Amino acid sequence: MSGLFLDTRAGRLALYLNGDLQFDRDDEELYHQPLALVPLALVSRRAAGRKLRVLVLGGGDGLALREILKCPGVDEAHLVDHDAAVLDLARSRLADLNRGALSDARVRVHVGDARDFLSGARGFDAIVCDLTFPRDLAGAAVFTVDFFRSVRRALTPRGVIAVNALSPELTPEAFGCIAVTLATAGLASVPYAFVLPSFVTEGYGRWGFLFASPEPITDQELDEIQFPTAARVTSADLRAGLELPHSALDRMKLSPNVRDELLYYVANGTPIAWTEPFQRHRFAATNERRESSEVIGSPGPRLTAAQAFAAWLREPAGRRSLAELLACLPLARRGQTRELVLEWSTNADSLLRGVDLRLFVDRLLERAGSLPAAWRRELSELAARVKSGIPSMRELLEGAWRVFAVFLLVLLVANLTFPDNAYAKHTGSSGSGPQLAFSDPAPSSAPFRDHVGGGPRFGYYVYDSGGREYRAQPFMFADPARGPRPLISLLALSPDLRLLETGMVSYAVPIPAYEFVVQPDRLGVLNLAGREVLALHPGPSLPGQTTQLLATQAPLLDRALADHQRWLDWTRWARGFGPGQEASSELTQLERIRAALGSARTTWMSAPAAPRLGEDRQRSMIFPGVVFDQSRQELVVIHADGTERAHSLTPPAMLTEEDRFLFWVLYYRVTSLRDARFRTVVDRWRDAYGAHLAGSG
Repeated sequence: MSGLFLDTRAGRLALYLNGDLQFDRDDEELYHQPLALVPLALVSRRAAGRKLRVLVLGGGDGLALREILKCPGVDEAHLVDHDAAVLDLARSRLADLNRGALSDARVRVHVGDARDFLSGARGFDAIVCDLTFPRDLAGAAVFTVDFFRSVRRALTPRGVIAVNALSPELTPEAFGCIAVTLATAGLASVPYAFVLPSFVTEGYGRWGFLFASPEPITDQELDEIQFPTAARVTSADLRAGLELPHSALDRMKLSPNVRDELLYYVANGTPIAWTEPFQRHRFAATNERRESSEVIGSPGPRLTAAQAFAAWLREPAGRRSLAELLACLPLARRGQTRELVLEWSTNADSLLRGVDLRLFVDRLLERAGSLPAAWRRELSELAARVKSGIPSMRELLEGAWRVFAVFLLVLLVANLTFPDNAYAKHTGSSGSGPQLAFSDPAPSSAPFRDHVGGGPRFGYYVYDSGGREYRAQPFMFADPARGPRPLISLLALSPDLRLLETGMVSYAVPIPAYEFVVQPDRLGVLNLAGREVLALHPGPSLPGQTTQLLATQAPLLDRALADHQRWLDWTRWARGFGPGQEASSELTQLERIRAALGSARTTWMSAPAAPRLGEDRQRSMIFPGVVFDQSRQELVVIHADGTERAHSLTPPAMLTEEDRFLFWVLYYRVTSLRDARFRTVVDRWRDAYGAHLAGSG
């Protein structure tokens, strides 16, 4: 049992666990409100009115649970803590402070190890990891990659977790280690830092949380969070806490906690100065390794349905689940189908409640004569089970995947044979009638193209290594030999970086009137005719990020090619149909991506690096090659060769190309990133120059 000490001297109420302060009544809301309310606010929007299931790991004092129960829509909450003494205290001497949270009818309390509970946990919309400070192997064990993978499995596809993550100020390496561990487990995160007076008094420094999800949390989602009027934490506090010192990120790029690496970073932390410039940081998911019980994620670029199917085939026969198979069926457009299946699984209880199960099974058995014997046997067993009483929702959900998979497979084969059936089809823009998208359509002229309007030049999507799709952005390049020509994006290296068919890497930031090419020593700024008008310094992080992404994609793409060949071998029975022939063309597109990737890596390995930039705390980089000097209140453009040119925030007497570019950078900061510092400047420039800001095109 842990060493508990409840300090009630001189009217104080503070809990210590093994000598570490857990909370102080005077300021605990500043800790528990963002920890609980931020993930609940995010999933409330993502779940679109659905009743929510929430899990608290640790937090036996009931204070995070108290905040969770205030949120409308919470239908069920589970709290798991291994320390029965803390739970007893929560039910007795802390009951007034936690408002009797553990006795709420919606709450289920479990005494035990969080890892044991997670082994069978599924379908939680939000998970709060309020775990204690890791000082030994047992403490580090609940911050490992395997632990957070089990947390991820327990989440719904768009669920959110909040993690108590040590001090980003005193132990930035440990804080970063937890963030990288989340990333390795397939959870993209955003850090949050705040001052908790009682923790500062104890010498813990500024404290931090990480908010994470399999689906990255956007700035817009965070900026739209509104706390209840009675809360001590405000939306302005949240936005301020989401900004960390610019220098912090480099200190947090470490290895994940596989076993006990976190303990080293805890013991060897080097404090950082909490000073300007500040910016929001993000930790992208870096590894989406598929485990046999997962539906989401897969190793390498999931550029076709083949990736998941090959992984499913590699599993031992007894471990191939139908849930896994559903994630890789060649159904319509991959991105939509995958999300539809996951959404169905999340809301399956709503569907099943509207089904007359007895009538459904009886009708199936009437027409089951031509079905395989194993399917008929399962239907007969279900019919017998229904006669003795309608099964529990949990039992129905566990079996529902099997029924759903059978229907999907039957519909798929029916549509391959009779393409005019009303499933998995769309009307082509040419008026040619219904067409079935067997897998990702990839005609030779446009890889992974999905016509959605906007003309043939740019009306398609591009995918990243996790199967997420992005609308491909326009890119025109003025080729010296061939003249201006549009270039096609083949692969999203990240949300902002695209691999083009020539091996060039574009920086796909939505700044009107310009497009960008990333190179090791420069960021080329091109006008919409594809002509370079500026060559900027690429900044301290963009080249390194690009190099790393290019290096990691090569082996993943090789594996995707091998998997796709296995896929084609399996679907050879469909080669006589148009959709099957369309799927065959994808192999050519994968090879095309590999060729472009090889060209890009050759360029990046041989090119010189950009000159290093000096550090100045009065400067903050607002765009690669553009910094804002706070002391001088001016913008500074850093060119590729390291030379600098200062620009006043006042509209200039004569408008140059560089001035136009700076205006659109500020416009992007204000409209897309909600950077209010430059709103007045943008309005002033627009009033002065109007249409002349459009540039030379």
